[in-house]
Amino acid sequence: MKKLFSIRNSGGKLRNKNRGIIALALILLAPLVSADEFTLQGAMETVFVPIQAQMGGGGDDTAQTGLGVFGYSPNGGARFKLMANASYDDRIGLISYLRLYTSIADNTQNRFDTIWLGLWVKPLDWLRFDVGSLEDWTLWGKFAQPTFAPYTQRSKDEDAIFTEFYYTGVLLTARPVENLFIGVGVPALKSKDPDKSSSFQPSYALFTEDSEKAYERVQAAVGYTIDGIGLARFQYVGANPSGDATSIDTKLPSISSHAKIEGAFAYNGTEGLLVDVGFKVPIEFEKDEVKYLAPYYISAGARVTLSSFVIEGRADGRFGSVIKYGSDSELKFAPEINFHLTPSYKLDNGFSVGLDFGLEWYGETTDKDGNLYLNYDGGVRSGIGAYVRKDFAPGSYVMSGVGYHFGGEFNSVDQKSVFTIPIIFNYTSPKASLLPK
Repeated sequence: MKKLFSIRNSGGKLRNKNRGIIALALILLAPLVSADEFTLQGAMETVFVPIQAQMGGGGDDTAQTGLGVFGYSPNGGARFKLMANASYDDRIGLISYLRLYTSIADNTQNRFDTIWLGLWVKPLDWLRFDVGSLEDWTLWGKFAQPTFAPYTQRSKDEDAIFTEFYYTGVLLTARPVENLFIGVGVPALKSKDPDKSSSFQPSYALFTEDSEKAYERVQAAVGYTIDGIGLARFQYVGANPSGDATSIDTKLPSISSHAKIEGAFAYNGTEGLLVDVGFKVPIEFEKDEVKYLAPYYISAGARVTLSSFVIEGRADGRFGSVIKYGSDSELKFAPEINFHLTPSYKLDNGFSVGLDFGLEWYGETTDKDGNLYLNYDGGVRSGIGAYVRKDFAPGSYVMSGVGYHFGGEFNSVDQKSVFTIPIIFNYTSPKASLLPK
């Protein structure tokens, strides 16, 4: 369910041009009813916080109500998704959905996050071609962000282990032999001036960016299933490199986009045990005579299932990121480790209880000689939570509990402790086939 509502491309406010997009999308959905198979599905998620209190640290203690958290989003509210899929003899198909986000805290944040339209074709049983909005999770990481993590300590998402195919563009996937998967895709070129080129989101303007940049954004992956052992995968993820080369005396620069090589292995050869380990190696690039090396990543997750008891752990680390300003100046970013442990126990009648322990450690950010940069001396942030969850259908549940994020000094800033009681409702309708095969 978390995947249904991950926010990748945020749209604008609900204005007249978006109403036009809605009308266009409905027109495009109309011919789907002539398909051999047509499925319609809906999903929604809401978060309500009866009380959240911030204590200690700088400033006054505060308490508030009504604010929820979706993953990394600071605003609460509700998210809705309507999906329609059509298939014609399993050779050609259409994928479409509308996704709406509405905030209970600030109604100016009501917006469409995604207008999704895609087409796929299978000229052969083992070969598929997607164009438009597309997604393929075949080789994706096996461990999601814990549902309760936003109220204890932030966590990484599944891409930290292995990056999926998920964008607007083109994708070719093939299974030429049993157990082998190959995928090659290119995200769509973006508009240089979205205000002039299109009323759609910029990623839909396929012709305005310099075409020679397309090859830089290629994503190519291969995966092989070893029977009785697990899944091995390897890929190259391209990017249009960019960064912030401003003076390191004023703020902490960033490396916003970079190419990388990834590898991962998911072991499932032992009953009741799943282990997934991945790494990312960045490719250095240069811009405006400044050299950028993004961080190296190592991520691992493990799940042990013993009858009704499940314990899951996830650790993500990154290190080695450097910006080189000529031969005399250098900025070395802090290493960091993020860890979560989530034991849970299944009770009767669909109920379960669980805990979430979260911990994040940052080292120091320094210059070439090892001197501390500004006040970025790192520190530790942690939290703990307990919850009760009721599953009432596949992918549908309601849960509530208490989360506590410990305060303390981090990067020389005294942070508040945060106590939260969230109520989370998640619903996905069963896929209803509207036409027989």
